[in-house]
Amino acid sequence: MDNMLTPPQTAVEAVTLGLYLAITAPTEEKSLKALAVAEEIVRGAKLTDHEIDTAKAIALAMSEVTDG
Repeated sequence: MDNMLTPPQTAVEAVTLGLYLAITAPTEEKSLKALAVAEEIVRGAKLTDHEIDTAKAIALAMSEVTDG
């Protein structure tokens, strides 16, 4: 994802964004909703464990950059 204004182009990018939103959501309810969407994309796109791990790592790194 080049910037946050560009919609995800792949399932991995969509999951990454969903996980990022889950991590940074202002409430637990919103976090759980974002996580549910990310999980649905994972199931629908049949992502590999490697793709899921990549999405998790990128989402976490993105949250750390925007956190401080």
